[in-house]
Amino acid sequence: MSKKGMKLSKNFWVMVIVICSVLLVLITIGFIAFSNRKPEIVEKEEEGGYVTLNYTSEVNALTLLKATPMKDEEGMKNMTEGQYFDFSVDVKVLEAPKVEYEISVIKDEKGSTIDDDDIRIYLEKEEDGLYSKAFGPRRYVPSKNYSTVGSDLGSMVLVNDSTVKNRTENYRLRIWLSEDAKVKEGSYSVEVDIHAIVK
Repeated sequence: MSKKGMKLSKNFWVMVIVICSVLLVLITIGFIAFSNRKPEIVEKEEEGGYVTLNYTSEVNALTLLKATPMKDEEGMKNMTEGQYFDFSVDVKVLEAPKVEYEISVIKDEKGSTIDDDDIRIYLEKEEDGLYSKAFGPRRYVPSKNYSTVGSDLGSMVLVNDSTVKNRTENYRLRIWLSEDAKVKEGSYSVEVDIHAIVK
């Protein structure tokens, strides 16, 4: 073979090797780029709902001062000023399929000198102008865990409800000193709270 033919043959193979190398590099880069591509995430923005606690007093709490022991039958009807707390729960569902909410009370540890066992808690719900029992009467039992809806550790859940449409519910909370209370004087205070989740 002539020197010219050998040179052409050598150039041919050099060219083939260069082309193959370039193709190999391009395939490798393409493979790496494809395998590292993040999956596409489509987010659907959706308005949920919310729950509002409304009350007319200055604070969302009920404090029992200079309490007189009484039977449950009396306590459930007691209309003495300062011994009941009226509030409403306004639920807006908006775009959510359902809103679940909880009404809870939590004891004010600093402002309460009466033992939990000596206190009775009673909640009523208003329907067609009349109030009827929604919870209790029961003694205050602090929860040992956070609820799935979000009520705090140490609180006591009085109502767990859900709705698929907007609504407003009126409630009346009462607390009193149990007729067989060990103490005859002191104070006890609970704060009303509400939590909700959109489902």
